[in-house]
Amino acid sequence: MKSYTKLRKALCLLLAIAMFCAVLPVGAQAAGCNCKDIPRIGLPGIGDTLLLNAGTPEETGVGVVDTDALVDEILPILGDISGAVALRSWDKAADAFIKLAWGMLGHMQVDEKGKSVQPITAKPCDDPKTRNHKEKQSFNFKYDWRMDPWAVAAELNAYIKQVKKATGHSQVALLAHSEGNLICMAYFARYGYGDVHDYIASMSAHNGLTLVGELFNRNVELGCALLLELLRSFGAASGEGAMELMGPAADLLQTTGIAEQLVKLLAILLEHVQDRVFDEALIPLVVQWPALWGFVPHEYYESAKAKLLGGAKYAAFRKMIDNMHYKAGAGYKADTLIKNAVKAGVRVSIIAGYGFPTMPFAPNSDIDADGLVDTKRASSGAATPGLFNTFPAGYKQKKNDGHNHLSPDGKIDASTCLLPEQTWFIRGQLHFSGNTGALREAILSTPGKPTVRNVKGYPQFLSAVSDGVFVPNEPVPAAAKPTLLGSAWGFNKTLGKVIWESIAG
Repeated sequence: MKSYTKLRKALCLLLAIAMFCAVLPVGAQAAGCNCKDIPRIGLPGIGDTLLLNAGTPEETGVGVVDTDALVDEILPILGDISGAVALRSWDKAADAFIKLAWGMLGHMQVDEKGKSVQPITAKPCDDPKTRNHKEKQSFNFKYDWRMDPWAVAAELNAYIKQVKKATGHSQVALLAHSEGNLICMAYFARYGYGDVHDYIASMSAHNGLTLVGELFNRNVELGCALLLELLRSFGAASGEGAMELMGPAADLLQTTGIAEQLVKLLAILLEHVQDRVFDEALIPLVVQWPALWGFVPHEYYESAKAKLLGGAKYAAFRKMIDNMHYKAGAGYKADTLIKNAVKAGVRVSIIAGYGFPTMPFAPNSDIDADGLVDTKRASSGAATPGLFNTFPAGYKQKKNDGHNHLSPDGKIDASTCLLPEQTWFIRGQLHFSGNTGALREAILSTPGKPTVRNVKGYPQFLSAVSDGVFVPNEPVPAAAKPTLLGSAWGFNKTLGKVIWESIAG
C-alpha cells in the first residue's frame, strides 16, 4: 500500500511539472516550435558594410573602397599617371598607382598577422530574441569578410545556437552568397552538419576563383575582347541610367579601334609598374586579408604563397591560412565537405551564374563566369565550352544518368557537376546583384529532396530577364558584329535617352 501511495505521489509530481512547463511563455521555446518555416540564416559575401570605431561617438560605416578618396583623388592621380606614361616615367606612374590604391583601400588594411590595422568590426547580427520567428524567418549573419573564415566559422556556430534557442527549431537553413560559402565550408569542417537542414550555395566561391589564383601568382594580363564584353555585360545586367551607356560605349570603342590601342598602352604600363604596385600596395592592402586566400584554388595555392608570403615575417600568417586551406579549402576539401553534407541528410542546392567574363585582368579570363566566379568552380564541375563558344553540333553530355543536363543554349553540360540534380544555372545572372531570392524560396518550400526536376517553375537552366526574375533558358541568336556607323548612332541615341531621363526626373 505504501509503495502504491509513493507511486501515486510521484506521478502527481511529474504531472505538475509537465503542466508547469506547458504554460511557460512561448519565448522560452521550452517545447520547441512546430511551424514548418525553418529559420534561415543569410551569409553575404565581400562588400557588406563594416563599422569603424563601433560603439563610440565616432562610429561610422565603411565599405571596401573609400568613395570619398575615390572622388577626391582619382582625377588628379589619373592625370599624374597619364603624364608619367607620356614621358615614359615608369617610377612616377607606379608612385601614382600606389597612392591611388592606398587612398581607396588604406582604411581596410590588415597586418601581416591577419589583424585589422584600424578598429573595424562587423555590424551586429540580427538579434533572434527580438524578432517574431513566425513573422520573420530570416536572420542575417554579419561578419568581417577580411578575416580568417576558420575563425569566423566559430562566430557562425555561436549564432546558429542563438537562432535555434530563440526560435525553438533544432535546425536552420544556411543561405550563402559568394564568400559566405567559404564560411560554410569552415563551419562544416569544424562543427559538422547536425544543425543544418538546408544549405543553398549561390554564386559560390567554395572552389575558389581562377582570377584570384592567377593574380596571387603575379600573372596580370589585360584582354581587349574580354574588357569590352565585361562592359557590355554590366550594361545589360543593369540597364538603368548611365549604365545603359556601357554596351554602346563598348561597341564604339571596338569599331573605332580605340579599345585595342588603349589596352596595348595599359599592357605596357602594367609591365613596368606591376612589381612595385604588388609589393608596395596590393600585398600590404589586400593580399594580407586572410579571407582572400580562401579564394585561391588548390592548384595555385602553394606557388602563390611562395611568390607573395615568403620569409619569417609571414610564418604565422602562412600557418593560419594553411589551416583553412587544408581542412576546408577551395578545390581541396570543399567538394568532399558538400558530399558529406548530403550523406548527413542536409538538403544541398547550388546556384551558379554564367554568360559573363570574369574580371579581364589575368590569363584564362575567357572562361564562362558570373562576372567574377568561374561557372565551373561555382557549380562544382560543370563543363563549359568557354565564354564565346557553344558545344559543337551533336555534342553528347559527358555523363549519362538518364536525365538531360545540357542547356538549350549549348553553353553548359551539368552532367559533370558534383550534384547534377541539385545544381541550377542562370544565364545573365551577375555575381554582384546576387538576387536569387525567388529561386531559393522555391527550393526551400519544396518538400522532400529539392531537385531540378521537382522545384516548380524552376528547371535546371534559366535566363535572367530582370533583377530576380528568371525564365526557362532558350538558345540565343548570334549577336551582329557592330559597325562604326551603327555603334556611333547607338551610343548617341542612348546618351540622349540617358540625358533626357535625368532631366525629366
